[in-house]
Amino acid sequence: MSSEGGGASRGPALGYGYYIVVLLMLAYMLSFLDRVLISLLVEPIRTEFGLGDTEIGLLVGFGFVLFYTVLGVPFGAAADRTNRRNLIVFGLVGWSLATAGSGLVAGFGGLLLMRALVGVGEATLSPAALSTIADRFPPERLGFAISIYSSGVVLGGGLAMGFGGMIAEWAARTSIDIPGWGMIEGWRLAMLLVGLLGLPLALLLLATMREAPRNDGGRPVPGFGELLATMRRHRAAFATVFIGYGCAVISAYIPLLWGPALLAREHAMGPAEIGLALGVVVGVCGFAGVLTGGILSDRLARRGTVHAPVLLVLATLPPQFLALGTAYLSANTRWVLILLGLGTFLSSILGGLQATTVQLLTPAAMRGRAMAIYLLVVTLLGMGLGPLVIGMLSDHVFGTLPASLATTSAVSLALAAVILWTGRSAVERSIRATSDAA
Repeated sequence: MSSEGGGASRGPALGYGYYIVVLLMLAYMLSFLDRVLISLLVEPIRTEFGLGDTEIGLLVGFGFVLFYTVLGVPFGAAADRTNRRNLIVFGLVGWSLATAGSGLVAGFGGLLLMRALVGVGEATLSPAALSTIADRFPPERLGFAISIYSSGVVLGGGLAMGFGGMIAEWAARTSIDIPGWGMIEGWRLAMLLVGLLGLPLALLLLATMREAPRNDGGRPVPGFGELLATMRRHRAAFATVFIGYGCAVISAYIPLLWGPALLAREHAMGPAEIGLALGVVVGVCGFAGVLTGGILSDRLARRGTVHAPVLLVLATLPPQFLALGTAYLSANTRWVLILLGLGTFLSSILGGLQATTVQLLTPAAMRGRAMAIYLLVVTLLGMGLGPLVIGMLSDHVFGTLPASLATTSAVSLALAAVILWTGRSAVERSIRATSDAA
């Protein structure tokens, strides 16, 4: 084994591998900060542009998701064939500039376009990052390593809420004169400043990250048709993971994407107060959930339970159903936050386990593209369909946001439970078959 890939069991290589995981986690944090900051800025954006909840659902969800998912597949193919470090840096610079550009648009159409470009940049990250992580760690350490990377979601979401809330409140009373452009203030200033944070990290990645040798035995990279044939042979397992996890992700994204609007409208909280509260809920509770999932999954894997990720996610679904549904409908702000914290901890156990499952199901030379297809399905459901359905239910069915959130969460979790329970054995058989063929 090479000193940097499968030889991750060696001390120095393992240490450098974890350093790379932390760098990639920071990139994931920034991607999620750029992705969900708009949720904290919804109210001033809605006021300025005169938007309804359906249009807000497009901004926080589908506008970003469209290009993120569609371009994820070719970027996944690039991750299987090209230098993954360079691909990540390219995307990081792109989505950072698009986020900064969101603060300079003239209307809803321009903002929707910038959200799409953020999606283009971020589509490069996870297929390349997860592929290189899988090449740096043996299977019995992979769950924890991927959970560290995946914690960027909850840490980035928490940072978006906490730091973003402070920026939003500061920017609301601050203006900056940009030479050649003019005055910029409020939510526009917040977008501009947060977007520029990614450029120093891009330089650090270029300076210190080396490309990992691939654990594919030197074999040629198989074509896309071979990947599809592999997925057809194990279609029950892939369908269980893609659709079952995707339904769970619909519910998991709700506190991030709609939590600020819920607390502002139903509980009369201001941006800084919302940011601090959801920063703790998402950042602390979510981080604990992601790492707990990774540790438990690796422990079960060492005992021979190869489909441990699916079993762990399945066990979290009933308590999520109770905690999140009650939180959205409660009038007591303290209980809302406590229950959101519990629900976020449970839903975040899925965080690193979804990528771990896809890596275990897929031969090494196909992982980038397989992860891209998984992200296409899951993100279309979680960040595309979910927010849009909530907005439409709020505007046209229930007339209130809490009922829309509770209904969407309950239905998505129930579907996830049925799908994962039905397909758990198929996932186990397919993981064993993939491992035996490696």
